[in-house]
Amino acid sequence: MILNTIIIVVLIALAIFLLVLELFFLPGVTVAALFSIVFYSVGIYYAFAHISTTVGYITLVAALLLSVFIIWYFMRSRTLDKMSLHTNIDSTAPSQVSNAIRIGDEGITLSRFNPMGRVRIGNTITDARSFEFIDEGVAIVVTGIDGHAIYVEPKE
Repeated sequence: MILNTIIIVVLIALAIFLLVLELFFLPGVTVAALFSIVFYSVGIYYAFAHISTTVGYITLVAALLLSVFIIWYFMRSRTLDKMSLHTNIDSTAPSQVSNAIRIGDEGITLSRFNPMGRVRIGNTITDARSFEFIDEGVAIVVTGIDGHAIYVEPKE
């Protein structure tokens, strides 16, 4: 009787451990979720088959309540806060190209193009792209505008 109880407790404990591992640490459905289901099933079946129906139902309810309690406790603890990333993203998505910039406009590179860089076109400073490497301080001409991107080439 004691050996049967130890087997059931170990199986349910492994199932709960794998469930917590799956929910909080492993992305997607992994082998941990599948083994958790297997350990729950085998532990509860073992209680029904080798001890009694009453103990099987008690094991079923206890496993359910214990799982819910442990997940609740784990979510309330500071453990996840210590492991989580606490940075803010301050960047924004690129906006439409200014209407002041037109194909044929001239400017100067403010950084090395590799193949992207910063340019000053008139009074506007913006990012641009090139199909070649361009050094800083080189005169450029706008050759294309595509939604969010400005394409430039060195001025000849």
